[in-house]
Formats: sequence, C-alpha cells, structure tokens
Amino acid sequence: MAEQLTHTIALATAEDVYEAQRFYDACGYGGDAIAAADRVLLARNGAGIVGVVRLSPLDDDWCLRGMQIHPAQQRSGLGTAMLHTLVTMMDRPCYCLPYAHLEGFYGQIGFTRIAADTMPTTLAERYAGYLVRGLNIVGMLRRGSNPI
Repeated sequence: MAEQLTHTIALATAEDVYEAQRFYDACGYGGDAIAAADRVLLARNGAGIVGVVRLSPLDDDWCLRGMQIHPAQQRSGLGTAMLHTLVTMMDRPCYCLPYAHLEGFYGQIGFTRIAADTMPTTLAERYAGYLVRGLNIVGMLRRGSNPI
C-alpha cells in the first residue's frame, strides 16, 4: 500500500521566502526572484516544501507565476489543490503564461486563452521573449476575482 503524505498549503510568511526561493532554484526555475510584493503560496509535507506558486502584481492585476511542484509530487493532485487555494487570494483579474499543454490545468480555475495584443505591455514583452526562446506557451487570463 502506498504511503499517504499529508500536505499543508498556506500563504508564505516573510520568513518563508528564502526557503521558497531555494526550492525554485532546486527545481531549475529560471524566472525572476520572489519580490516583496508577491503573494507566495507554499505546499509542505514532513520533508519540507514540495510546491510553490505566486501571484505577482502586474499593473492593477495579478500574474500567476512560478508554479513548481516537486517531481515526486507531480500528478498527485497537489498542483490542483494549490490552484484552488490560490483562487481564494485572487481579488482582481489574473494573467498567466503557461506551457500550452497546461492550458486545461489552468482552465479548471477559470483561465481562458487570450491573444498577445490584449496583454499588458510588460506581459506581452515577456511572452514575446519566451516565444523567441522557442517555448511553447500561451497567454491566459482569469477575468473574475474569487470564487471560481
């Protein structure tokens, strides 16, 4: 019988940010470092952090960034649980730039695909940069604030 691990999902405190950034680094996440204005959500088990995702301010909206789940925890439902927790923190529209194969994953909490010309300028520039690097990503927007 497989061992059941219990996860806790909670908003990171200021003291958690260093550990969250180290988790990003260990996962090979190449995005910007966690900023003071970010809302960071952590998933932990007895071994420590096993998931991180954050909302970064983007003009008057949010940008969902840096969803990283420990490889041993992927496809366990942890990422979905983190998304559903994150929705409760979305008090304004939220953008994201996921890999195309994850469109349905983010769609489960109300994100829909958008065209680059409808994105805020800073996000459109980031999107264009990803495309130049050959990344297969899509632009998405969750228009409403919580709940789903």
